[in-house]
Amino acid sequence: MRVTSAYLTVIAIWSTTPIGLRFSVDSLDFIQASALRMWASALICLLLLALWRIPLPFGRDALKAYGAGAIGVAGAMLCAYWGAKFVPSGIIAVLWGLSPILVAIYAWFWLHEKQLNSRKLLSIVIALGGLVLIFAGHIDLKGGMLAGLLVIFVAVNLHCISSVILQGQKNTVHPLAQTTGTLLMAAPVYALAWLLFSGPLPQVISAKSQWALIYLATFGSVLGFLCYFFLLRHMSAATVSLTTLITPVLAMALGSVIEREILPWQAWAGAALIMCALLVYHSKTLLALLPALRAARDVLPSPNKN
Repeated sequence: MRVTSAYLTVIAIWSTTPIGLRFSVDSLDFIQASALRMWASALICLLLLALWRIPLPFGRDALKAYGAGAIGVAGAMLCAYWGAKFVPSGIIAVLWGLSPILVAIYAWFWLHEKQLNSRKLLSIVIALGGLVLIFAGHIDLKGGMLAGLLVIFVAVNLHCISSVILQGQKNTVHPLAQTTGTLLMAAPVYALAWLLFSGPLPQVISAKSQWALIYLATFGSVLGFLCYFFLLRHMSAATVSLTTLITPVLAMALGSVIEREILPWQAWAGAALIMCALLVYHSKTLLALLPALRAARDVLPSPNKN
């Protein structure tokens, strides 16, 4: 697998996942949609492990890593699926784009990493302004939009907490084994949630939900996680997180074209502020990449040469 291909794959998958979430709850409740996706993904991963003869360790460190991952796969995804019923896919992607900033805050608090410098603090302030605008444009005490936004924000925080816990562990598990173990540990959580809060599957499952489940189980979970863990082994985490500069814009465009999502001006203004915050946050990484981009441009053949 090439790094460039994996990077583009992650961008494509993460840009289309929010609209896939909305499609999957078209005829299923949020527990059914998320559980069926994760169970199918776990089965696919088990088959791939057997096919490629990759061991699935169950040592103490491995179980800790699976548990940390399950916080994101179970807790964050259940919240995300519930919120997807009320929140436009583009806004979901924008809120998820806050992950690098939130990870930096949690890592500073729990892992005692580098202190938050003025650049990161500025990005946090700008991002908070964007959040205020997004929430202000969707305050509807009679509807579910405000509650959906809050629950999506909880989902993003759970995802970031999971990432920080994983950062603090010495994890040498193969990416596919990590994905499989995480899904297997999350599987009982979904079973319990289904037993307590859901019911029988509907007699008719819409084609939109069916195709969304197939896409999210194969591409959104298995291929997406594999490419993501692959990139983390070959690139810095900061460079990988640059995908958050691209995916929200593409997701909002897809939501507008495919679902014809009409967003108030506050949502667009808030999204623009959050994108500015991400640019400020990633500015050091972007500046560090400029010499490499110039070098790559210099080695390309001139279009005027025969």
